[in-house]
Amino acid sequence: MEDRELVKRVLAGDPAAQELLVRLHRDWLRRTCVHILGYGDPEVDDMLQETFAAAFAKLGGFEFRSSLGHWLRQICVHFCYRRLRHRKRMVLQAQEDLEVLFVRGAIEKEGEKHREKDETQKAVLVGKAKQGLGKPCRELIGLRDEQGKSYVEIADTLRVPLGTVMSRLSRCRENLKELVEKLMTGEMDG
Repeated sequence: MEDRELVKRVLAGDPAAQELLVRLHRDWLRRTCVHILGYGDPEVDDMLQETFAAAFAKLGGFEFRSSLGHWLRQICVHFCYRRLRHRKRMVLQAQEDLEVLFVRGAIEKEGEKHREKDETQKAVLVGKAKQGLGKPCRELIGLRDEQGKSYVEIADTLRVPLGTVMSRLSRCRENLKELVEKLMTGEMDG
């Protein structure tokens, strides 16, 4: 059957003509899709469906300046390259997302290094400042902050009233804070 007659029958709504058009061009268009998208590409059938759907929608505008097969192939090629461009955009977006994650991770890692360094420096500073405290304050702060004992346990250990533990600990921490500030400003030699 000639292209004009086939198109005329398809436009008239003849399902057998539609089926014939698909059967005549499907294999050639499939090879075109495979050539562009690659063997085993999962979207080859999608491209064929999109090609035929678009062709049937635009068939009334086909002007027979080329063969029907060539016209269908141009539609198919258009859809395949559009899909490739879409994939490329997705890959580029994925690369950008990965770069953002890597940069964010690097920044967080660098920040963590600085935090660890700051924490280490603070611990050294507090350790130096503790040496400036008297033995009773060092012992009291050690029991509470380093050993994690409760106020009641400290009171039992030191054999002093609970209120005394609380007030002494408060004064010792205040003294420690002053010593740390002096070390930070250089008023006290380490």
